[in-house]
Amino acid sequence: MVQVVFSESAAGSLKMALSLDGCIGGATAVAFLGGEPSPAERLAAQRRAEEQERRARAAAVPMEGSPADVLAFPLALSVGPLEEDAPGPRRLEALTALCAHWPEGPRQAAGSMAGAQKNLAELLRRVRAGEPVRVWQGPEPDEVCGLFWLAWQLQNAGLADAAVERVTLPEYEVREDGTVVEYAGWGEVSPYDWGRMAARVRPVPGPVLRMWGHRWAALCRENAPLRAVVNGQLRSVPEDFYDFLLLREIARQPETFREAEVIGQVLGRYRPGIGDGWLAGRMENFIRRGLLEPITAPEPGRPAYARTLRKK
Repeated sequence: MVQVVFSESAAGSLKMALSLDGCIGGATAVAFLGGEPSPAERLAAQRRAEEQERRARAAAVPMEGSPADVLAFPLALSVGPLEEDAPGPRRLEALTALCAHWPEGPRQAAGSMAGAQKNLAELLRRVRAGEPVRVWQGPEPDEVCGLFWLAWQLQNAGLADAAVERVTLPEYEVREDGTVVEYAGWGEVSPYDWGRMAARVRPVPGPVLRMWGHRWAALCRENAPLRAVVNGQLRSVPEDFYDFLLLREIARQPETFREAEVIGQVLGRYRPGIGDGWLAGRMENFIRRGLLEPITAPEPGRPAYARTLRKK
């Protein structure tokens, strides 16, 4: 079975869940707030984290398949023009713009594009050979766009009757200790939880798959600069759709402030389903319009928004 996800982080987590040896694990990180811990406190925290890791591993539900079944399409389809039948130069431009604030951004964008192009060819080959497809879809605009885009790709390739099933991401989960965990996308899901969440799988009827493909074709005709989930529906929206969130957080800041603080507050406080790349681009728009002025430059190796701005 082909396993489709729409982010590289989700692909990495799912591949770990599908590891053939069944041994999922890795480094354990512990964060401390409020000062430097003592060696004894550090050791105790590490042991608690390792115990939690051991319990999660023991409770993990096994999954069938291998990491080679995971095909990722990190194309950020909620942003940029939709003028190509398959991922090409225009999509690469959109990815590069989103990654431009990071020093290694252009290289990462090119790698994501090359991987998606290779995975699309592999997906169509395996579907033509009769393999079913399982799509892991969350509420983020990129993942909803990815689902509709995938339906259109299958339809455009004459595979509208392919066997497709979907696993939707739960809005939240209540853990045994009473902790409530909220998810924005599959990239936030632990490798230990994929097998359990696979129980949410549902087949996608052929008419529904074709409907999604038609909706993607309509979005392509509209060719808006941005797409967002509005009242549960994927819609074309103007490029300033999220600006009010940035402006609200800027108003909370003093005359000079850290740009990264504003972007982080928007992502953490409102969970808009859009990444830091788009928000950083909108902050650049504010600067070009004369609303803000940079007064420091980021240090080498840091993202472009790691700087201080002044209100004008």
